[in-house]
Amino acid sequence: MSHQSPFHLLLKKTVLLLALLRCLPLPAQSLEPEARMPPEDYNLVLGTNSFYASYQHTKDTKIMEQANQTRNMGSNILKFAVSTKALKDYGIDDSAIEDIMDVVSLMPDYQKSFDMDFTYYFMWLHTATGIKWKKGINTTQEKLLYEEMYDFASHLLSTYDNTGKVFFIGNWEGDWLLLRKGKNTPPPTEAEIQNMIRWFQIRQRAIDDAKKATKHKNVAIYHYIEVNLALRGLENKPCVTKDVLPFVNVDFVSYSSYETTKRKTYQANKDALQKAVTYIEQQMQPKQGLPFSRRVFIGEYGEHATKSRPDSFRRQFANTKEIMQIALELDLPFALYWNMYNNEYTDEGDSKNMSLINEQGQKRPAYHLHQRYYRDLNNYLREYHQQNHAYPSHKRFKTKALSVLETIYAELLAEYFPK
Repeated sequence: MSHQSPFHLLLKKTVLLLALLRCLPLPAQSLEPEARMPPEDYNLVLGTNSFYASYQHTKDTKIMEQANQTRNMGSNILKFAVSTKALKDYGIDDSAIEDIMDVVSLMPDYQKSFDMDFTYYFMWLHTATGIKWKKGINTTQEKLLYEEMYDFASHLLSTYDNTGKVFFIGNWEGDWLLLRKGKNTPPPTEAEIQNMIRWFQIRQRAIDDAKKATKHKNVAIYHYIEVNLALRGLENKPCVTKDVLPFVNVDFVSYSSYETTKRKTYQANKDALQKAVTYIEQQMQPKQGLPFSRRVFIGEYGEHATKSRPDSFRRQFANTKEIMQIALELDLPFALYWNMYNNEYTDEGDSKNMSLINEQGQKRPAYHLHQRYYRDLNNYLREYHQQNHAYPSHKRFKTKALSVLETIYAELLAEYFPK
């Protein structure tokens, strides 16, 4: 769907191609993939965020290193950002960028990642138009935002037609976008709340329209809104859950769950998470035709561990297992760990160890928890399908997944944290 002349489109593509040829890095050694079987076509629920950080362990490009690390672990879920920031980090000239399709055209790593054998893709994708929704969206800007999202959604549906891939397009922590991060910042104005509502409505409408207009089968795309301060709504304070969600017919909600998933015990975590998820669901408009029984998933969870607190490493590992278990028990469609590589440090420069692979290249206990979970459940699904010519029901899978998780956790606990 485009409203530009053929000459303008040809000129634009030429400028973008020249910029790409000037700025692409030289070919580099890729991460050597481990021997791996294709993942089974089944939602294993548990995954990770794969945003690149300040360190690397290969000569591969940043995005592809993360994608390969995630796939080598055995996951069929990839979550990353599609943004102009990646162009800057790669040293690619972004002066000719007008929308997100330009970014995808200039960054081959995006298509390479989409072409990999992941099934589920989650993307932080805001806009490459330069429009600041918080300042208001006029009619011209609405058209640009709509066409940007429509064109990208249509591109994914047509390019990956009949591949079985499922794409989720959303935002980074919405409450920080609305409220501004900080303890003493003023609450959002009513105008800012209405501007966010309009921005999300435009994005949802564009995706819905692209799905209706683009011929496709066996490929899906959904829009999600990510919230991170849902508990504010229960206190009648301004937040996305209370003030925005009821007015957007969104497909899914991602919950960046740190406010509820860093409690001291399993039961405290489960009670807090269930309370928040239920409240979020109550604010959502009903919507038919979606693939899961629940529409809220955990977009981020994790806990710090630092060398100044040696016991924190054991608690971090226990917390990771608890949230994985709770997500399965509550039938949440996904729970995504933060992060493959660490990106948080103390004021003294010490790592907070929110990683599956650390700065020294060590695969940490949580990495092995995920990796063995994928290994055992992919083997189970493969054997079950061979014997029954179908995959198990969700209820049967859930029982098996919880059993596998418990067994693997006990093994790793004894291995890494012996009493």
